[in-house]
Amino acid sequence: MIRTSMNLAPMVALLAFAFGMSAFGQDLFSQQSNESKSEAAQEDKRADGKESIFCPTMKTGQVCTHGTAAILGLKGPDAEEWTTLARKFNKAVDAATLQLFTDAAVKLTPKQMELLKAWFAIGWNEQINALLYGRNLDNLETAKTEGLKTTK
Repeated sequence: MIRTSMNLAPMVALLAFAFGMSAFGQDLFSQQSNESKSEAAQEDKRADGKESIFCPTMKTGQVCTHGTAAILGLKGPDAEEWTTLARKFNKAVDAATLQLFTDAAVKLTPKQMELLKAWFAIGWNEQINALLYGRNLDNLETAKTEGLKTTK
């Protein structure tokens, strides 16, 4: 009985994703109007007016498009191109997260799945941002990047 319900979980997740439902977060990749783009830019700002790096309203690891463009000092066409790149990245993060959940559902117990999903819950990005702000990584001029291991 448990095996059957575990096999249905991936299908439910995929159907929810395909139809734009929010099974594991929100559908952030549909076309946006200019008004909603403006709203997205506002969501990238924290209460103190600083820009967000990782969006607090998105799944773990997804970057704020407008916030990161502002932090990087991008304007006009460069900012628009960056936004396209960041959305592509966010879509890949979303797809990888959903694939992990799908793959894991056939191996993990419901309790293990609950824990796995908690690792990717909306809200962790604020904690990641706090770590980055501690090294001024939200400021191009004063960022403390020395000693950090980076990917190639």
